[in-house]
Amino acid sequence: MQQSHGPPSHEMMMNRGPVGIPLDQRHLNGMPDLPKLQNIVSTAYLNKTLNLREIALKAKNVEYKPKRFAAAIMRIRDPKTTALIFASGKMVCTGAKSEEESENATK
Repeated sequence: MQQSHGPPSHEMMMNRGPVGIPLDQRHLNGMPDLPKLQNIVSTAYLNKTLNLREIALKAKNVEYKPKRFAAAIMRIRDPKTTALIFASGKMVCTGAKSEEESENATK
């Protein structure tokens, strides 16, 4: 086998990890998998104040306990995400697995 001198090719970098073990065999050698996207967190500002009590009464899957937490918690089924809705009009959505899921959850 002829050794190359110089930087590894793009093809080699795409198929092998930093120590030269093929990526599909890393788990066999006790090496951790490469990092992967698990959770997307997005924020939105709705440009108006919100009545969280009214939202909790009229919307499905919304929990609002102002003595425990300042936001209404909306559990969205599809995509499976959670939105924190604040009276200030700010919203934080968490739990999406992709940007597309995150965008759909905030609609």
